[in-house]
Amino acid sequence: MIASTHPPTDARVAYKEAGTLIDAGHRVSFLGLDNGEYPSHNRMEVHLLPRPKNRFLRVLKGKKLARKALEIDADAYIIHDTEVLYIAKHLAVRGKTVIHDAHEPYPDFLAEKPWVPHIFKNITRKLAARAEWRGVKACQGLIVAMEANVERLKDTGTPIFVLHNYPRLQDVAEKVPDKDNSVIYVGGLMEVRRGVEILSMADKFSPGEILDGWRLDVIGPVHYNEYRRECMEAVKDHVDAEYLDFPGERKPYHEVLAMMEKARFGLSLIVPTRNYSQVISTKVFDYMAKGTIPIATWLSAYEGLISDADGPIFIKAGDEDKVPQIIADLARDESSMRQRAETCLKSVREKFNWEADAQHLPEFLERIAGKE
Repeated sequence: MIASTHPPTDARVAYKEAGTLIDAGHRVSFLGLDNGEYPSHNRMEVHLLPRPKNRFLRVLKGKKLARKALEIDADAYIIHDTEVLYIAKHLAVRGKTVIHDAHEPYPDFLAEKPWVPHIFKNITRKLAARAEWRGVKACQGLIVAMEANVERLKDTGTPIFVLHNYPRLQDVAEKVPDKDNSVIYVGGLMEVRRGVEILSMADKFSPGEILDGWRLDVIGPVHYNEYRRECMEAVKDHVDAEYLDFPGERKPYHEVLAMMEKARFGLSLIVPTRNYSQVISTKVFDYMAKGTIPIATWLSAYEGLISDADGPIFIKAGDEDKVPQIIADLARDESSMRQRAETCLKSVREKFNWEADAQHLPEFLERIAGKE
């Protein structure tokens, strides 16, 4: 596993993908850029190089990642960050099997970064798409987490394996757990993910308001210093309040899963920009796996995949201010709330689980690497 931005604790990379391969009898190493200290995680060997603070220097570090990858001498390499996909050719010409795991629509995600000036967004998108195309062409296999990546990259001719980022079956609750009166959001806080709007809901959890007696848990880091100031302004009247948990940083994955299990509702509110409209929110399915009812912005990526009948509550973009009232209304009917939670669990067990795709992952990699 090669990464430049994903840490060795990343759920998809380490817990799901590496875990699946290790369970199938493969030895897995993680090679990345990180300044933290990690023991061998999830039975992986962990190799880390220093991570520069400057994003451009980070991309250039790909060359050192490639050299270290050759020292590790694996049978196959899975590159998880498109920004260093250019090293695929370097590895391939040395006889190595290289696979790219395309987590997201990279050209659109890069172009929409706030540090890319508006005037340069279109050219950034085109250059990123061209670089991604060349990188995928140099690979012997391609793993994708969403159908949008299939459509964009199928003409490269590189064999594709679709691996949705659903929860592992072992993480699906056997029955709806005992719940607290809590609402949770897990993930990075940024404008496109309605961070300020979610934190502003704390007003409705305060004494005398419609969610008095409930708690709002907002778990994840705030992206970008300027946006942090907006987030802190949104919660200035709720600092140290018992009804708000906002640490402003990531928590270990097992702790997050435990918090999800206790929450009645989970939030996934998104501005449907060009890039985010293509992305399936993994949080929706993680919540469902714990019998936690997702309240999520409807995105075009969900069309034909999931609906209210599967358990979640979908809202239109722009209706985020209605969420506290939706929760309060449903909370009045304990039977209806439990029935929806049970539907969430059933949907994950039957359709939206990691193993549905991942059972074929070892076979795909062994075929690509010629190890069958």
